Amino acid sequence: MIENFGGNVARLRKEMGLSQTELAEKIGVQKQTISNIERGIRYPTFESLEKFATVFHATPIQLFGSPKEIAVSETTVILDRIDEYDQKVQNLFTLAKILNSHTVKEIDEVAEKLAFIERFFTPQMRLDEDGNPILNRHGKPEMKPVFFDNLPFEEIEKTAKNLAFIQEAEQNK
Repeated sequence: MIENFGGNVARLRKEMGLSQTELAEKIGVQKQTISNIERGIRYPTFESLEKFATVFHATPIQLFGSPKEIAVSETTVILDRIDEYDQKVQNLFTLAKILNSHTVKEIDEVAEKLAFIERFFTPQMRLDEDGNPILNRHGKPEMKPVFFDNLPFEEIEKTAKNLAFIQEAEQNK
């Protein structure tokens, strides 16, 4: 296991884009120490071993494992990513089926309706008469309050209850 350490340090260092000098600074050793470790001439102290693990965010297998052991340990990560991407691909196929079953005009109409609905829930920039954003004193665009936040929910709820009462009274006649 220890014989794999030097090669793994070199690989992890290169993956992070660090030079031997930069790694030495992070670990708190001389550049020559890093060189000797990578060539298998020297092994880390327990103190520096912890620093290697921290700098590389590495597991013991990533530091001491053989190439096969590292590949096997990363298999679950790879399988999880495959599952994630498989679901995304399935979603794309589903979307393609939906899009193929509708005309371009129907899709455009839905897109327009969604954009209209989105404007109720997302802040919109204030624009001047020329269509340019109005900036505040900090140079950032001023935003209109979200329409949804200004809805009179209490009045809507009261009206809904009144309508339900009227409807119930009509049904009981």
